[in-house]
Amino acid sequence: MPRPKRTNTTTIRPRYLSPLLPLALLVACGGPGDGSANGAAGTLAGPDVTVNAVTEEVFTVGSVVGDTWDTFGSVRSVHFDAQSNLHILDSQLDHILVVGPDGSLVRTVGGRGEGPGEFNNVLSVIVGRDGSYTVLGFTTIDLLHPDGEFVRRVTMDPMTTGLIFASMALPDGRLVTSALQRFGAQDDHYEAGRPIHVFPLDGAEPEVLYTAWELPPEGEDESTFESSASGAVRMYRAAGRAFEPRLQYDLLTDGRLALIDSIGYRVKLIGLDGTVTGTIERPIAPLRVDDAIMEAERERYREREASEVVSSGGVNVQVEREGAEGRTFAAELPVLYALDVDWDDRIWLERWGPTGDDDGPTDIVTPDGDYIGTLPPEGLRTPDAFGPGGLMAYIERDELDVPTVRVVRLIALEPEG
Repeated sequence: MPRPKRTNTTTIRPRYLSPLLPLALLVACGGPGDGSANGAAGTLAGPDVTVNAVTEEVFTVGSVVGDTWDTFGSVRSVHFDAQSNLHILDSQLDHILVVGPDGSLVRTVGGRGEGPGEFNNVLSVIVGRDGSYTVLGFTTIDLLHPDGEFVRRVTMDPMTTGLIFASMALPDGRLVTSALQRFGAQDDHYEAGRPIHVFPLDGAEPEVLYTAWELPPEGEDESTFESSASGAVRMYRAAGRAFEPRLQYDLLTDGRLALIDSIGYRVKLIGLDGTVTGTIERPIAPLRVDDAIMEAERERYREREASEVVSSGGVNVQVEREGAEGRTFAAELPVLYALDVDWDDRIWLERWGPTGDDDGPTDIVTPDGDYIGTLPPEGLRTPDAFGPGGLMAYIERDELDVPTVRVVRLIALEPEG
């Protein structure tokens, strides 16, 4: 699940502004940033060069009125195609709304049902740049043309094929996933690392593209299920370990993966054959997790991990989580929190904040290792979807808690001062 995006602070300018500033201007200016970096300013080895985003508002959709097309139930994800159309997955209504560049409804794709072209319990949607769809359910994968016409359905057996949780596909259509769960076979031994699989849609076996690094596990999973004669189900989840290095990756246009899996500042570029073709690093050291960071994380845990009821297949599951006192901690706070790639192949890297929150600055770099600049924590945040021509979409809620999708255009990244 993508993390919620914070409210963005941007500068709004009229549409007649010049296009995005040349990147060379950005790296030529800027002041001191991270004191641990002592290389030349404007390089990966140097201090942060703060840049501010100049954006323009394009449109916002999402209505409180119950009889309009943009009255959303639950916006699961958003995606752009090459024609600047925005595809909004409403998981509550099991359909996709296609919104044109002017914010008007173009068409509706899907709808609740079991037939061809209908959706049921959609887990995720992958939208190709041509507007074609790969719709993943619990036991099916549906392929649709850009106009929403049904092409074919791939059926998955949880015991053999497994459950696939994917949000991206290679140029040849194969899915990329680090969450492949099979229930019919048990591993006889533990293999270190976090495998990333490539999943073909022609019936062939999935293959491991790359095995990412992970911290050694603490012990057995302490999650348990209990059921009563009345059919009620209770799930207990352990508090778990905070600040484990995240496995995050996104696709470059040449099919390579840009990936983070480390404690330090390290981006790996993974080729289609699974080899590491390059790395991007900055001399920013991870923080030691001290008492103040631990207590701040315990408080965040208390706020977000309350008991809740979820529904699956008509069965209510009472989810209860261990208290914050059971939370354990990695020894160091990783430098990088999240990674995304925009339509120009620039890599957006979010850094952890100093208290272990997701409120740190955001670096923008290129696959060639060029450092573009750093957005400050209070500046523009990474969107829920990038689009062509600087388009960015954010899933938000308005002051009445109504789901909305706001689209802005990034015009320029200007050096601070």
